[in-house]
Amino acid sequence: MKPTTVGSPLSYLLPLLHLDSPPQESGEAPAVVSAIESLPPELIELIAFALCAKVPLGPPTSLVPLLLVSRRFYHVLGPRNDGFYSELFKQRFDWRSVERRWATMRRIEETREKRDLLDGVMEVPLRPDDDLVLTYGSFTRPNSPSESIHHSSSPWRPLTSRDYANELRRRCIVLTRMRSAALTGVIPPNSSRPSSPRLEPLSAPGQQYRSTLGEPDELTQNLWTCYLMLLENDDRNLDHLVEYACLRMYTRLFYKHSLLSEAMRPGWPRQSAGRALGLWIGWLGGDDISTETTSENDERFFVLKPYVFGAHKFDAFFSPWNIPRLPVTTKSHPISPAPDDPFFADLRPRTLAQTIVHMGRRIEISPPVLSHAAIFSFFYRVEQDPDNAAELLNVPASGAPALFHMGPSSTAAAPPLVRPAKTSRPILSARIHDYDFTRLASCVDPYSSVGLPALAGRHNLSGSWEGRFSFFDFDSYRDMLGGRIRSLYEGPFGDQPQVWKIEEKIVRLKKGERSGGRGPLLNAGFELGHPGPRPSQSPPATSSTLPLASGSGSAVGPALAAMQGVTLLTGANLRRKSIDGPGDWNPDQRATKRPRSVQDDVMEEDERDDVHQDDDGDYEVLLTGSGHSAWGQFVLKGRVRAYDGLFSITKEYESDSIGRESRGRWLYRGYNVGGNLVGRWRDTHTPQDLNGYEGTFLMTKRI
Repeated sequence: MKPTTVGSPLSYLLPLLHLDSPPQESGEAPAVVSAIESLPPELIELIAFALCAKVPLGPPTSLVPLLLVSRRFYHVLGPRNDGFYSELFKQRFDWRSVERRWATMRRIEETREKRDLLDGVMEVPLRPDDDLVLTYGSFTRPNSPSESIHHSSSPWRPLTSRDYANELRRRCIVLTRMRSAALTGVIPPNSSRPSSPRLEPLSAPGQQYRSTLGEPDELTQNLWTCYLMLLENDDRNLDHLVEYACLRMYTRLFYKHSLLSEAMRPGWPRQSAGRALGLWIGWLGGDDISTETTSENDERFFVLKPYVFGAHKFDAFFSPWNIPRLPVTTKSHPISPAPDDPFFADLRPRTLAQTIVHMGRRIEISPPVLSHAAIFSFFYRVEQDPDNAAELLNVPASGAPALFHMGPSSTAAAPPLVRPAKTSRPILSARIHDYDFTRLASCVDPYSSVGLPALAGRHNLSGSWEGRFSFFDFDSYRDMLGGRIRSLYEGPFGDQPQVWKIEEKIVRLKKGERSGGRGPLLNAGFELGHPGPRPSQSPPATSSTLPLASGSGSAVGPALAAMQGVTLLTGANLRRKSIDGPGDWNPDQRATKRPRSVQDDVMEEDERDDVHQDDDGDYEVLLTGSGHSAWGQFVLKGRVRAYDGLFSITKEYESDSIGRESRGRWLYRGYNVGGNLVGRWRDTHTPQDLNGYEGTFLMTKRI
């Protein structure tokens, strides 16, 4: 049954009641009031809470009989009682994470407002006392202090009882829509429309206001609600989605409706906020691999592969990685069309952000990065595939066809393979995703959003990490860049385990100094020749300006040729195989000794007290570290972009003890998402304005 759109919190129940007004009592009023009619409002509410607890999932349909008892019951439990429905929301859904995130966003806003006021950048008019607005939540209990606030246009002002009541109504409608679509197997055709990235800035040059972002269609708004409920989940939200809204059936339906159908179109799939949300919902809680057939699993690989390996088409960043400081201006980054040459990188700032309704407010928010969810899902499936599990223990013997083997062949027997811990399913604990939400809400538009505070993500990267990096066949990758999309599906790929040990260093910027460093971005902003954490014995890398189009003569070619023992699998079917190459890999081996700091002006312990007082000060987080993979030991150094927490780390291999040359320097760029590191690496020989040779990586923190 399609829910109505009446604005009261109980509007979704009205079709069941056929009731637009309080029940009418026939005849004359009785002379004696019954005992139940004389109950105080507090007891009536307690009765209603107890009845609703009998059916804890989905809309509170247990309220229907109580609303029909009498006019008094309707007045007590009717749509005017925001306080009752606010409390009902908190009993049925997770809400503490919501208030925590709202408080974080408001604290960031207030800190910046005070700083701007002190700096004389912006004048904040004082509001008179008579501008106070009181929102009465319920006549059965007094308002909380948070509900008597100054009128503010900020969506992050403290949540009121009315906000919770409106959100209860909206969530019940969304859950009912999801359940109806899942059970009927049909997504209404009028609920979705195409969407594409915005290529224009949201703030007009020279003006103080911001134009309004586009609003999502009904389908995308449903996906937003589902995604944010998963991020807010502590115990209750997931049950509503899985048990009542049939989340897994719904994600399979959305997959066929929006992902598979798009993958079957000629050319590259189009990017949209809805597809990003759908992939993330599937990864966080919607996909159930155990129920998929072999053909369905192959189909998923087919759908995911463009988002994973098509680095030149699907960004892994909220804003281009080569912009060290944001926001930008239309003067420094004018609006321009995409480059015509397929080998030139599309580094234009743009956004997929939308204005959505959440917690009774209209908020501007960016969708999560589509390619991150694809990378998580793809390699989790690779590891769970029983065919891959069997083949991981069988390295092709020497003399294998060139298509399956990169690097010089060897007659020596390969050492036994040891694979590190597999990619784990995401942990649906709201506190782990607090930082993710703050980033989505802060990095809306690269032309106007200030982004995260400088130290919002400190401690997110420090520690020991283990995981894998993947690489695509070089010739197939070059052909894919040239426009031969068939190479994407036919080309083989491989992956290798690695371990990182990273230490964060907080640096206070001097007056007039800007974050991002003075060196080339392909060296993480450090000047060439700058001493790293440890002296490197490897010869300096030779620079080159040849793009990947130059074929086997590219500057990346020699580095690839040096990757001994790397085995790549391919096949005519859609299933993609991944395998470890032989090497001296020891998963229990820790990274090398504690690295030295990249810079000398690192904050001392007594200075860090100031950091906790002002996370949005003039600071920069530098990264030092070391690690190892089957290809050898390497040194890490990098920095964190304050705007969105993007880290850029150079990974430079050292010459080993048996005389093998260094395997070069590679640039890793990524984020901490849900407690894991995810992103893409690229070669450092190809200029940044050209599409380089890229791959993916996933890292999990060692416990």
